[in-house]
Formats: sequence, C-alpha cells, structure tokens
Amino acid sequence: MAAGLVTNDEFEDTRYYPLKSADRAISAIYQDGACGLYADEDDVRLIGARALSREDKTQVARWVLFLKTDLPYEWPMLSFPRMFALSLANLVTLGLAGRLYSNWCIRQGEPEVWPFIRDSDYTAALERPVYLKSN
Repeated sequence: MAAGLVTNDEFEDTRYYPLKSADRAISAIYQDGACGLYADEDDVRLIGARALSREDKTQVARWVLFLKTDLPYEWPMLSFPRMFALSLANLVTLGLAGRLYSNWCIRQGEPEVWPFIRDSDYTAALERPVYLKSN
C-alpha cells in the first residue's frame, strides 16, 4: 500500500491483512499505524498527490524492519473486554481515563521508535538490514 501497488480497499482485503494473525505486532501496526495513512471514503492508491510524505515512508519502513526481526511486540495492548471497560471509564471521566492510560502506555517505551520499544533494538535492527544482505 505504501508504495502505491494496491489500493486502500485491496489493503484491507484479507489477502493483505491476516485478520486472525497470532502476531500482536501485525494487529498493532494495522490499527495504530497503517489505518492513519489513508481515508476510507475513496478506493485509492497512495501515489501522485496522495503519495505518502517522506516522514510517513520512514515510519512504514520502520514497521517493516520491526516485522522482519524476531523481536516480540512489547507495547501494551488491550483485550476487547478491557478496551470496552476503558471506553466506559473514559465516558464517565470525560476522557480522563483514556488520557491516563495513554500517558501510561507512552511511558512503557520510546514512542519515537514504535513499534520497537527501545531505541537500542531499533538501532541494532538498522545495523542488520534484512533486504540488503548478500547471500
């Protein structure tokens, strides 16, 4: 999708996104990352005027790099029952519960290198580029 080879609708098709993946990182990257790269109202490719910015392409490259490592996804993730409970608490507290949870999540790692949790893991992965190795 980031390269403009598939449309956003094709990306959301189960051929490209394994809905029942056991890999927590795939769900997190889809929900917390990829969905923010495009709007749902049109079936489009991210090319031309809709192409990703350099910053967005850098983020996507970091996601791919993470997925090519053997590192576990360590950021907190809510199960559906806990997400539902947080949503209710968020309503009752006028958004305070959600802000507190979000602030707690951010303190669990280094958000600027997400989905890596530590800059040292990101740096180590950069030193071993999986697509540039010679066989």
